[in-house]
Amino acid sequence: MTALRRWQEQVTACREARKREDAAMWHRLARWYDKWVEHNDYVDVVLSRLPTQLGRRTRVLEIGPGSGAFTLPLASSVGQVVAVEPSRAMREALRRNIAEADLTNVAVLPERVEEGLADVEGSFDLALASNSLYNVEPIDDVMRKLAGIARHSVILMGIGDQPEWYGKLHRRFRGADRVPSPHLGHFYPVLLELGIFADVEVVWISANYVYESEEDLLDWWAFHFHLGKDRHSELRSALLPLAERRGNRIGIYGRRRMALLRIESGRSF
Repeated sequence: MTALRRWQEQVTACREARKREDAAMWHRLARWYDKWVEHNDYVDVVLSRLPTQLGRRTRVLEIGPGSGAFTLPLASSVGQVVAVEPSRAMREALRRNIAEADLTNVAVLPERVEEGLADVEGSFDLALASNSLYNVEPIDDVMRKLAGIARHSVILMGIGDQPEWYGKLHRRFRGADRVPSPHLGHFYPVLLELGIFADVEVVWISANYVYESEEDLLDWWAFHFHLGKDRHSELRSALLPLAERRGNRIGIYGRRRMALLRIESGRSF
């Protein structure tokens, strides 16, 4: 089996394991995403590792910007950001945050990356994809396109790690092991097949799930596991031993490893 086929089969398996429509999931995440960014450090970890020559003439392509965790700081220091975002709910949050920051140098494309790159014009100094390539089936086409239009590409993705507590919750409330999203172990072999060289750095980032109250904690995980009211008491008893109060908030705190890949255009083997 080729690495590309293995990647595509994992994408398919991950999609089939999700019981809710993507639109419903991303609508929910769009309301929560800014809080996730507020209580975690992955944005700072990645920004500190971007090419140092970024400036007012720099053009950035961002794949899957979400509500703008990277878009806003990048747009404040570079010439232009072109953001490809397929989720309507995320685009609404992104445009709201762009307007509140009074930024005028961000173009938002309402498409999936596999279609959106066909509409992108010109070249870029940097392409950034933070946890946004795992659902792309034609990953070979996307990576070939990026290699042709971006001098540098920086990609953040998982390495297949899963917190033990999460695995236990998933088995208990979904009745099966979680199907992992495609990760570094699937992605790097695809790059090798394409003849694309990438430097890989494994970084530690925080993985904090923080909520305003116990009810918010319960509500989020009940949605995540698709549980009815009849199982809320059981869910509460499983979550509270994992949770910690810090100030007026409650959360499940931890750290995890992620892979940061850097690709330079024209560098192959």
